[in-house]
Amino acid sequence: MSTYQPIITQAGLNAAVNAKEKGLSVHLSHIAIGDQGYTPERTQTQLKNERDRVPTGDAVDFKNGQFRVSGKFTSDTSYSVKEVGFFLSDGTLFAVWSHPTNVLFYLTPLATVVQGFDLLLSAAPHDAITVTHEGDLRLYYDDVFLHMTQVQTNMLISQLETNLTIVNLYNELAQKGVLS
Repeated sequence: MSTYQPIITQAGLNAAVNAKEKGLSVHLSHIAIGDQGYTPERTQTQLKNERDRVPTGDAVDFKNGQFRVSGKFTSDTSYSVKEVGFFLSDGTLFAVWSHPTNVLFYLTPLATVVQGFDLLLSAAPHDAITVTHEGDLRLYYDDVFLHMTQVQTNMLISQLETNLTIVNLYNELAQKGVLS
């Protein structure tokens, strides 16, 4: 089994099976992270030390039991992320990942982390699972790229103005015969 493979909780499996039997679906809607490393258990109903929970910001359903979900995480403190929980819209812990020693990523106040997760849900009725999400997290970078473009454009304008000033000074000196 992969070191980074989440397990589906008993409550998550029960919710998906019950929804399928009723012709409904469960909605995976939030991703939580914490700083405790351990071996997850199917009976878990929460993370051992949840530090942050965010709505799923981006999702792709590959229609074969594989989902790609992402979350955008920020923090006022620094910590190692050693546990991840995937929650249904009713608050049920659907799946959990943790490892006693491995760190998934490190969160600091200096950066926003956009973290993607691939979930292979072969042990649950995947056609009864939908992912509720807030949109495309690739759009998160739009503001960053807009600001970067503005800075680069301003720098280019300054360089052109400097070049124009140099050309004008050269022409002025050439007219006065200072340059040979």
